[in-house]
Amino acid sequence: MKMRVAASVALAGLIVLGASGCEFISPQDTTQINQVADGMDASLGPVDVRNALLFTADGTDAALVARLINSSTSAQTVSMQYTSSAGSTTQQVSVPANSAITIRPGVVRPGAQASITLTGVNAKAGSLFPVYFTVGGRNATLKVPVLDASLPGYQTLTPTPTPPAPLPTPTDTSGVTPAPTGSATPGA
Repeated sequence: MKMRVAASVALAGLIVLGASGCEFISPQDTTQINQVADGMDASLGPVDVRNALLFTADGTDAALVARLINSSTSAQTVSMQYTSSAGSTTQQVSVPANSAITIRPGVVRPGAQASITLTGVNAKAGSLFPVYFTVGGRNATLKVPVLDASLPGYQTLTPTPTPPAPLPTPTDTSGVTPAPTGSATPGA
């Protein structure tokens, strides 16, 4: 009888070990954090930068698209610095307390949305462009992916070209008689 009980316990132990043993040697997927968006992320103290991307049509002007989330009880200024043909260039945006703003080209809603265009850059589609983000004393350099408008859903995200200055409108001279010049007398 004792032999039967010992065999049953040993068999139950082997079944439990066999059924759960693979969990001891396989890596857990939840311990590896994978970014599932196209853009880059960073945490800068109270402000999180989410899904930062650049969109360009010509490689010299690029629209920044990102989400800035401020978890503090006071407004935070986020500085974005990059290298342009004019040298180091910095642009800033204020993120209200306990709030988030979206950076993208197009219609801008104060306090909820901003538009930032990086001008004079060398950012070809398919490359990574370094943008230095700063909030207070915290900073991070993100190598932001540069995309073009060829993919569905991205057509409205390239920078809006600045319209050229209007040409002067010609004045209508119909009905106006030019003033005579010189003499109407022959030989004079």
